[in-house]
Amino acid sequence: MTALLLAFGVGVASALLPFFNVEAYLPVIGLRSDPALTVGLALVAAAGQTLGKVVWYVLGARGTESAWLQKKLDKGKRRETYERWSNRLTQQPLLSTGIMLASSFVGLPPLLVMAVVAGSVRMSMTIFLSTVLVGRLARFWLLLEGASALWHLDLFG
Repeated sequence: MTALLLAFGVGVASALLPFFNVEAYLPVIGLRSDPALTVGLALVAAAGQTLGKVVWYVLGARGTESAWLQKKLDKGKRRETYERWSNRLTQQPLLSTGIMLASSFVGLPPLLVMAVVAGSVRMSMTIFLSTVLVGRLARFWLLLEGASALWHLDLFG
């Protein structure tokens, strides 16, 4: 139970503050825990990450209302570009789903940046939450399974 709570906490912390690294933490705690907890550790870490990224999503959504950003958008073609991408991501759910899934699973584009962008263009919260959770769950589960496989590999036998 403690391992699950810690994985959740580190997931939230690493979503909010990039210098915390859940990817470095999970293999360590995973190798010290019961192998049956692998999916649970991946799930709670993914839930923590998703919760933390919601904070960035909300900051992105609120940031677009600021006078400073509105002034920046009025320069050149920035507003036109912003509105074009906003329309693409909100009117084409497959595109926004694909981008968020890639970001949450592979990390490219960086998920922190994509969470802010998703909020600023008002991406569907359902799409945002589900893709971040699924992508992070798959990423963390593969990370834990890979670490376990490497740990139990008999390299010198």
